[in-house]
Amino acid sequence: MLERVELSGEDAGRYFYAHVPPGEALPLVLAFHGGGSTPLDMSRFCHLTELAQRRRFAVVFPAGSGPSPEYLTWNAGICCGHASRREVDDVGFATRLLDSLLDRYDVNPARVYATGMSNGGMFCYRLAAALPNRIAAIAPVAGCLAFEPEPLPRVVPALHIHGTADHFVPYDGGGGARSLRQIEFPSVHDSLTHWADACGLPSIEPQYQQIPYDRALANDQRLDAHRAIYATQHGVDQMVEIRITGGGHTWPGEAPPWCFLGASLLGLSASELIWQFLAQFFCTNRSSE
Repeated sequence: MLERVELSGEDAGRYFYAHVPPGEALPLVLAFHGGGSTPLDMSRFCHLTELAQRRRFAVVFPAGSGPSPEYLTWNAGICCGHASRREVDDVGFATRLLDSLLDRYDVNPARVYATGMSNGGMFCYRLAAALPNRIAAIAPVAGCLAFEPEPLPRVVPALHIHGTADHFVPYDGGGGARSLRQIEFPSVHDSLTHWADACGLPSIEPQYQQIPYDRALANDQRLDAHRAIYATQHGVDQMVEIRITGGGHTWPGEAPPWCFLGASLLGLSASELIWQFLAQFFCTNRSSE
């Protein structure tokens, strides 16, 4: 179901995997893997390929960079690893990649979205800040805002999913007990309020409402999910948090590839929630960056 495409020229050594179902002017979701991971790892545990086939959107899993083909990272600002230390121009890479994807596939340039896990989620914020007129909305999972955003010319809606027991990128900010490098991360609250401010939206104090889920699939009854709104515009929720109480550094709805990442709420699909959120938004009055 996945097509692997090797890149050349300035991006030689990079590649992506894509699943593009039949159709015209399809929405496109860029799915960025976590730090120390690969595009195939991302595709295997988030199952966005299967969702893309059912919901009729294209999904592309790009490759970051690194000294090992099995340990790739993204330069999201203060994180992570090789890409951040070497100041790799991942925004430039993603811009060129997006241009080539629009040429290669029949996708709608007004409906380009970004999601990602951990370091890949952090990169969603950075890419949207650099390309606000090309990225319609973002949905980071377990990845905070890792830079100081400048004011954006348009609102880029964000759905942020995070577990309260994340020991890699702590929910309340600071250095993660299991992080390889003791980076001081901002909290989820600060990430969303700063993003709302960059988008020119007044943030509101979040009020958490419980989300029902399939308890038959629950692996731990202590886990619960709550939704909170940080900013709205024209009656539409623009900045939204999904808090997984007791959740680890994981993708809800999927079992983590390694147990040390913590608990995952299996009865609630992050991928479904992400697509429901992203699909609402379009880039209007697009312009080249």
